[in-house]
Amino acid sequence: MNITTSGIVIHSTKYADTSLIVKIFTEAQGTQSFIIKGAFGKKSRMRASLFTPMALVNITYNDHAGDRLKFLKEVSRTDSAANITFDPVKSALLLFYNELIYKILYDAGPDTVLFHFLESEVMKIGYFDQCPADLPLRFLIRLSIILGFLPENNYSSENPYFSLADCRFQPHCFDERNDVPAAESQYLSLLLKDDECPIPSRQTRNNLLHYMIEYFKLHNEQLKELESVDILSIVLHS
Repeated sequence: MNITTSGIVIHSTKYADTSLIVKIFTEAQGTQSFIIKGAFGKKSRMRASLFTPMALVNITYNDHAGDRLKFLKEVSRTDSAANITFDPVKSALLLFYNELIYKILYDAGPDTVLFHFLESEVMKIGYFDQCPADLPLRFLIRLSIILGFLPENNYSSENPYFSLADCRFQPHCFDERNDVPAAESQYLSLLLKDDECPIPSRQTRNNLLHYMIEYFKLHNEQLKELESVDILSIVLHS
């Protein structure tokens, strides 16, 4: 049976000399693995450049029950690749999104809400002439809603510290490792009310990004270290 669906490339690995193994989060069937034979050949219809991190694609493939690796019949890009590939900030954002999403969606089933959210966020990067420095924070907050662990915004003068472990604000800093300092907690509360609220300080943005990533790691066992974060912090503020 042939399946035609939209997809988001979440991983690719070179196989042998000329082929590629690609993981694509598809709208129709969730995460699927494909082998692309001859992807590095000059005359290939499915060249490796089509499968960059978080590329938006339309694909058609044969769906045979039990096949661990499927074969693509058709593929086309639906995003504005040129607008992103040559922009270091946009490329760093996509690498960050990609590393995070690949670990979360490694063997995920279909999820239309999550798929359309990710599709929209990738397209949004392409629309900006200059990406806002707090865009990854907005992404993480919106993603936490879909994944089901949005922080509870019970911030007040009596509850000025956010607990990464308990997902809510509390009266005291009980655990320096897992409790967010008061200054960053206040900005987190503002972002939870309005995720487009500007964060004026570079250091505060970096600190909040660090705490939000730690928050995700606490509540999603697939996540460990994210290597792209350091690069992202550099290019966003260079």
